[in-house]
Amino acid sequence: MVTIYSASSGPSILPRRVSSLALVILLYTAATPFSPISWLTGPLEMSGTYLADRLLAGLILLGACYFQWAVASLRSAVVITLPTGGSVTRVRDGRLEQVRGDGVVLGVWTVEGYWHFALAQAGVLLLAEYAGSETLRRFVVAVVVLALWIIGWAATPASLKRWAWEHAKVYLFLLVLDELRNVAMQGLGGGGGRRRRGRW
Repeated sequence: MVTIYSASSGPSILPRRVSSLALVILLYTAATPFSPISWLTGPLEMSGTYLADRLLAGLILLGACYFQWAVASLRSAVVITLPTGGSVTRVRDGRLEQVRGDGVVLGVWTVEGYWHFALAQAGVLLLAEYAGSETLRRFVVAVVVLALWIIGWAATPASLKRWAWEHAKVYLFLLVLDELRNVAMQGLGGGGGRRRRGRW
């Protein structure tokens, strides 16, 4: 049975929000260095892979951190779907209509499930941080980030997602310009003075 709370009658979200901040810190600590594209395709020395990580890793991790907050801030149950895009054909008033598909329903996230999720997340992230296995760290971080994206995407209003996407495009544009500048500086013999940035 799914219990849906209203904004006025639901439980206080303050303890969940406080715990989400601690989980964000723990996730960031366990995830760094975060290079998910390199994890999948090969070593960090691959320049093309490094560019993909430079462009995407920060956004992916920042999104997961925000989604941690969004999940903790929920006051009611949400339906978790996997967006598939495209459209579906439905019959309405005796006519065939193309309707935008909502995606595959994965389940329902309830407010009551937050603490189980938070404790499990804290446990596996602590394991990833202190177990001493790089393979385990990468696997756990990838699973946690993926789970936060799936649940958090459903928990975030569409208007906020559109706002974030507009700003993400600007961020990506500036990063591409920075990479082009770095390539130009190396081509002109200024590569020795390039500042090395920590890799996500």
